[in-house]
Amino acid sequence: MGQLQDKVALIIGASTHGGIGEATALHYVREGARVVLGARRLKEAQDVAAAAGAEAIACDITVESQVELLTRAVMTRHGRLDVLVIVAGGYASQLVDQLTRETLLGTFEANVIGPAFAIKHAARVMVRGASIIYVSSATAQLTTPGVSAYGCTKAAGERLVEVAAFEYGPRGIRLNSVQPGLLETPLSQALLQRPGVRRAYERETPLGRLANVDDVAAAAVWLASDGCHTTGDRIRVAGGIHLRRHPLPEDFA
Repeated sequence: MGQLQDKVALIIGASTHGGIGEATALHYVREGARVVLGARRLKEAQDVAAAAGAEAIACDITVESQVELLTRAVMTRHGRLDVLVIVAGGYASQLVDQLTRETLLGTFEANVIGPAFAIKHAARVMVRGASIIYVSSATAQLTTPGVSAYGCTKAAGERLVEVAAFEYGPRGIRLNSVQPGLLETPLSQALLQRPGVRRAYERETPLGRLANVDDVAAAAVWLASDGCHTTGDRIRVAGGIHLRRHPLPEDFA
């Protein structure tokens, strides 16, 4: 039997092949879970679901009514919800001097408001032993030019998780953040292929290699398992880069 045998897991934000959502779905299914994917891009999510052995439902995490309907659909189909993984989020790269109201509001909506809705409605139907996992980013702590909106909102998302962990602790519902650094994904290949970028990140990573989506998914398996007695915490999956620093543009030369 797997670590997640017979658990029902909802992963919001799993519509990209090679991404964290797909990797987590694959790991969860292998560990015995029944998995539902929620995503705005339904066709892409259905493709990921077919590859992972899951099912997909359309949902925009920033629209509370859709999040509520998604939670109800999971309960109708499976009768329970044991695990919520929030992968969905918004990224923006702008210097502070270039920030716009639209950028700030958009990233806050995707990285804080939407996850708050997801936690709210999932926790309403969860019982003791359930787990909620928020996928954050190393930029919540480490600084490099252009991450003001993204890093600030991911830090706010982590704080949301801490407060929610305190509030739902008496009900036995655990909430934690996973904090990856720059990952080996299809979307990151263009950046990693630029001269000097990969080497700069590896040089700042004590374990000597970048993490990948399977590393993050493995952490998400443990956080969802009955063997985890952790809540309100941040689990870093970045090879120890937080012990050093985020590479700067001049390091890429």
